[in-house]
Amino acid sequence: MSDSIKVQPRHEEAYIRNTVRDPTQEDINFPRKRYFFGTEGRNLMLHISIAGSLGFLLFGYDQGVLSGLNAADEFLSTFNRPSSALLGTINAIYEIGCFCGAVSCFIVGERLGRRKCIFVGATLQFLGAVLQASSFTVPQLIVGRIVCGWGNGFNTATTPLWVSELAPAKSRGRHVAIEGNLIAFGIVIASYLNIGMSYTSGPAQWRFPIAFQGLFIVLQVLWVYLLPESPRWLSQHGRHGEALDILAQLQGKGVAHDEVTVLKKKRVIDISLALESKEGPWKFSEIFKSGPLKIRRRYLLAIGAQAMQQLSGINVLVYYAPHTLTTDLGLSYETALQFAAGLADTYWVFSFIGVFWLDQMSRRKPLFVGAFICGLCFLCAGVLQAEATNARASASLAFFFLYEATFAVGWLPVPWLYPAEIMPLRHRTHCAALATASDWIFNYMIVQITPVSIANIRWKTYMIFFVLNMAFAVIVFLFYPETSGRTLEEIDFLFSGENDRIFVVDRKLRLTPGFRSRMGRAESEELEAANYQISEDSSSTENVQEKVAI
Repeated sequence: MSDSIKVQPRHEEAYIRNTVRDPTQEDINFPRKRYFFGTEGRNLMLHISIAGSLGFLLFGYDQGVLSGLNAADEFLSTFNRPSSALLGTINAIYEIGCFCGAVSCFIVGERLGRRKCIFVGATLQFLGAVLQASSFTVPQLIVGRIVCGWGNGFNTATTPLWVSELAPAKSRGRHVAIEGNLIAFGIVIASYLNIGMSYTSGPAQWRFPIAFQGLFIVLQVLWVYLLPESPRWLSQHGRHGEALDILAQLQGKGVAHDEVTVLKKKRVIDISLALESKEGPWKFSEIFKSGPLKIRRRYLLAIGAQAMQQLSGINVLVYYAPHTLTTDLGLSYETALQFAAGLADTYWVFSFIGVFWLDQMSRRKPLFVGAFICGLCFLCAGVLQAEATNARASASLAFFFLYEATFAVGWLPVPWLYPAEIMPLRHRTHCAALATASDWIFNYMIVQITPVSIANIRWKTYMIFFVLNMAFAVIVFLFYPETSGRTLEEIDFLFSGENDRIFVVDRKLRLTPGFRSRMGRAESEELEAANYQISEDSSSTENVQEKVAI
């Protein structure tokens, strides 16, 4: 028997028998709903990925569009040419809105559900876009940035969770990596739109690019409206027939509600929910408790992953590439926009590596190897700009391109996926919200201080990010377990038994067997790995062994 099989203690067996309900005839006969015009199976999952990705395309677009406007004369003159500190605030206040959105999702997300949170976020983003595009004063622009960010906080805290709870284990990384790819593509769209609008004059030069994001918001709302809710969330809220229907439609075209694989998937969700709800309603104090599932450690890993993503320095380039190139390296506005578009292209193209091979590459390696390379890029760029000449400045730009390529492979998708993977369902919404909040608060810090830092210590700014990236490579290597190829329910037991240890590597710095990837297993092995052995009491005529897999 696989060492990953978890045999429940007898008191938990009894609790499961008394708590977990078998599907009723009403559940099995639940009227089949039509999602996305009758799409089922892999095609339905594809549309779920596209809908989730539209929200992240909007996220990338909103980051990229202001990057180009930071150096646009028409934009700057409308707001009386703000100082570096005020320009940093105008950019960074968006992240404060995102932080508030993630915290709001922490409070109300579990009650609203995944889809409603996305709808709330989209509404706020649309209102924020209108406020920004119609601004004539800095206060209105700032309010618009906050409201738009508030909506994006809802979106980014919920969308990876929604997609990962619907996706199968073997392709979960790919589906969330598509979201990262669309972040980069949103930046590409914004960059080229800024280039096109730079040839115009008047307020439309900056108002139209900001207003244009409304198109993506409408598309996202329409797409999500046609798609299902998370079956895990539905099961948690007693809507079992609907959850069973969605699991059947995700399984394949025409799959019946009482098909064995569908019932097994529903069974493991219900067992996990039963075990997680044993201690009553979720309480905030649980964040700080460890217990057998190591909940506190999981929160730290998830929050740490997203904090490190921002502290690695990506938004030094995403937000301020044109500004830095015009003020620090003396390039013209048009040339700076073209270089920024080239960086965005690099970011997007290399993000396809994660889309196609993230599950095969694992989660850990793209992070610790990527952090090491990103750190070297900042080191080389800083050294070259210490005594800048035209040749040295051009060479330093090459390392910015290498940085964007490396970051896009691992650090772009994995931190958005990891919080949804690492947490049990009981904590998943709250953890995703807190991890996203940490992402945004550190994003705010970087975006706020970057223009001031570049203006005062110039190339030494890059040395800070060199040190941080090297530290992150070590942290990921020592403390972050591999999650690829495991079912979400299987990950519940990741830190139990022999895996109850602080470091995930042994004395020879090799990843211990219990923390390694489970990619490449046959379906029968996946079934066994997610096995729950539930013994019937003495009055039962036989022992029933439920083998389940997601």
